[in-house]
Amino acid sequence: MKTSVLIDHEPVADGGFLVRLLLRIEGEQPEDRERIPLNLSLVLDRSGSMAGPKLAAARDAAAMLVQRLWLEDVVSVVAYDDQVEVIAVPASGKDRENTSELIGGIRCGGTTNLSGGWLRGRDLIADGLVEGGVNRVLMLTDGHANVGITDPNTLVGLCRAGQEAGITTTTIGFGIEFDEQLLSDMADAGGGATYYIEEIEQAAGVFEEELEGLLSLSAQNVRVTVEPGADADFLQVLHQYPSHAEGEKLTLEVGDLYAREPRLVLAEFLIPPEATEGEDGASKEADLARITVQAHVLTKEGGVELRTIELPLTLTPEKGGHVEPEVRREVLFLAAARARTEALEARERGDSLAGAEKLRAVRDRIIDAGFDDARLDEEVSDLHSMSALMATEQVSEADSKYMRQRSYDSYRSRKEASQRIRRSGGER
Repeated sequence: MKTSVLIDHEPVADGGFLVRLLLRIEGEQPEDRERIPLNLSLVLDRSGSMAGPKLAAARDAAAMLVQRLWLEDVVSVVAYDDQVEVIAVPASGKDRENTSELIGGIRCGGTTNLSGGWLRGRDLIADGLVEGGVNRVLMLTDGHANVGITDPNTLVGLCRAGQEAGITTTTIGFGIEFDEQLLSDMADAGGGATYYIEEIEQAAGVFEEELEGLLSLSAQNVRVTVEPGADADFLQVLHQYPSHAEGEKLTLEVGDLYAREPRLVLAEFLIPPEATEGEDGASKEADLARITVQAHVLTKEGGVELRTIELPLTLTPEKGGHVEPEVRREVLFLAAARARTEALEARERGDSLAGAEKLRAVRDRIIDAGFDDARLDEEVSDLHSMSALMATEQVSEADSKYMRQRSYDSYRSRKEASQRIRRSGGER
């Protein structure tokens, strides 16, 4: 696990400075480390609304994932509607030779006992918990929990308890009927990720992305604590992770770290003028912040080691400020995420025109920044398309879920998933 910090600052009206601190956490996967063992339970919704192409795509994607596992990996399969059925018991090696065939036999049924499916998958994993490996429930649904435990707080609490016991949860929402807030909260509490499958063709890509991430796992339970220094006021963290505050300290639960995808934390501070004014008129060093990164890092021997990185940070401001392009780029991505969220909130209040204006404003802000950057160009294109739909009140439920997923990906410093959705979903 490696960390790096970029610090950007600009003067404000009272003579102080607005400071932006971008923490980058990168995972390392030693070349000589044995492949991390997997213990997965695929929990598939087979309720009546999944009938047809949706269930067929889910079955095909799940079978593809099983076929890509190594012999030592363990996988089980659960299907649920109002009843919960173990389709394939936990198995590895030759014992899972017929698992793909069993998945192919899943047929649709009744209503959605989401809690029952998750609990059965959790129990199957717990029976053979792999120390130092990945123990994860992959849950796919296209609807709302309407049988069994339906209280969102209870469902989220179950995932949190599972994560504390070493069993994580990834949720995959299919189509436009699922409760994205519930699935997002379950994944956050469960230490996994959440995905939105808008088109059935995306199902295989989502399973493949999740598997590739698991195979590049570098550290688990990454936690970042941000504490302002003596000379700074802590304003906010712009990325959004599950968090809790203790006095002036904010602790972020960043989750798993993959070698293929760094995690970012962008924080803002305000340094008052008296903190940087030296006796001779020159700037003096200011105590900016203390950052602590803690994680269970996977070692090349196949074990897990708790590591802590302490980063005491100071800043001697330049009178005219200092621009870090990577910091400013991330600010723009997060501004776009915030605009999408606020636009959807405006739409829910019945003011789609205000929502469209929020999207246009951040689009213009990105254009004015003048970056020669393909990802920002794609942001501009997408914001333009979605603002046009919102201005004419043509935002569908699929569009709404897409926008929320895209904001989620940016807030969690996950960029590939939202871009994949855009390409697969086609022009809007």
